[in-house]
Amino acid sequence: MELLVVVLIIGILASVALPQYQRAVHKTRLTNALQIAFNIRKAQEVYYLANGTYAADLYSLDIDYSKSGCGINNSDTSLLSCKNTIFDNIVGSVGPASAHQVKIYYDIFESGWPPKGIAELSVYFEHSSKPNQIECTGKTDEGIALCKSLNL
Repeated sequence: MELLVVVLIIGILASVALPQYQRAVHKTRLTNALQIAFNIRKAQEVYYLANGTYAADLYSLDIDYSKSGCGINNSDTSLLSCKNTIFDNIVGSVGPASAHQVKIYYDIFESGWPPKGIAELSVYFEHSSKPNQIECTGKTDEGIALCKSLNL
């Protein structure tokens, strides 16, 4: 009987702690994704200073993605794919200033375009319609809570 009570108490504690643990894991992963996006934005600003335009191709930027476990998409070199996260380097010479950003599709659960994840973030470049701003849009309840926890 005592063993049953102990197992019950451990089960209750685990059920309370698990959602908080999952939110902390998501927050850490999203913070790492933001760091990658900030590196892309910084490299884009350096490229802009040298060329007067942003690079549509991620290969044109001086960034080594191999250490992050990410890789540039072979068919669309403006996409950087990581585990369950895609970075879209939205620029282009004909695009409006609002398109000068890195879009993050975080924790993807459904493929297609655009991919569906729990949250989408936009990290805008300096010469955009929203200079150096960050926007977070939660696509699920978990994503909304994640955006709020990051104050975005």
